[in-house]
Amino acid sequence: MEQKTIGDAMSPEEAKGILSLVALNKLCPKDEIVEKWSLFGLDIRFRWRSKKNLWGRFGGGWNWALGFQASGRTVHLMLLIFTITISKPKEPTDD
Repeated sequence: MEQKTIGDAMSPEEAKGILSLVALNKLCPKDEIVEKWSLFGLDIRFRWRSKKNLWGRFGGGWNWALGFQASGRTVHLMLLIFTITISKPKEPTDD
């Protein structure tokens, strides 16, 4: 069986694009505030990013978001310019 590498999965142009994004991230570091707390058995995280970030405040170029996302243990509250994430840690298992 022939061994494949990561380079086999993308074209040279795609690889150059990814390297360009990595270089831009180093040139334009994220301007953000991240605070974390633990209250009442929940993990709470506040995250604010500047709208001047390469990928926007919320990633993917989005600078504004209002709403929520929920999964089994986590709720993300997007409140226009910042995000509050509330999650319940996994219970330790007995091995």
